[in-house]
Amino acid sequence: MAADRVEPFQVALSNLRDRLREGVLAPGERIAAVDVAAALRLSATPVREALSRLAGEGLLEDRRGQGFFVRTLTAGDIADLYRLSLAQLAIAHDPHRPALGPAAPGAREDPLPLTDPIREVERLFADWVAATGSRALSAAHRATQIQLGPVRRAEAGLLDDLAAEARELQGLRLREPGGAWAVTVRRFHLRRISLADRLAALLDRGRRAPEL
Repeated sequence: MAADRVEPFQVALSNLRDRLREGVLAPGERIAAVDVAAALRLSATPVREALSRLAGEGLLEDRRGQGFFVRTLTAGDIADLYRLSLAQLAIAHDPHRPALGPAAPGAREDPLPLTDPIREVERLFADWVAATGSRALSAAHRATQIQLGPVRRAEAGLLDDLAAEARELQGLRLREPGGAWAVTVRRFHLRRISLADRLAALLDRGRRAPEL
């Protein structure tokens, strides 16, 4: 019986996290448990439990009497999330810490085609963090990247070289000697921190756009 209760909760939690990261659920949007439950063919109870979990993780707002809402991000929030991402990757890159997890992927001589540069970079960053074997770091990084999901998908409105940038990141090795890794990853994040105001404006514009 316990397993039966846990499984729908995990399905709802995973689905909601994916939708947040992909920007399907936009900042400021209200999430109706009954709608999510209907889409997933679940009862509303595990969906509400998943929404409460995400609110506890700081990914959603629980507004009493109104429901659950995706957190609205200010320019300051966006800049700080990119700073957090940079700090988490720097921890993973620390040459003095042991790599307890699976080896981080090395640079490919013949990189795979970039069908979605944003998703490929997210996957690469997650691989680098997973290579530390630290569950605490992985959990923190996952929460940061979920919150950054809609922001990352707004980047295409300001940056026209996402594929080239992703290719450069793919060419790095997590523990390579020298400063190429740190310089490239830092440049990636500082560039976006400098655009935080404009990224926030793009998100706000999308949230306020009337439905056709």
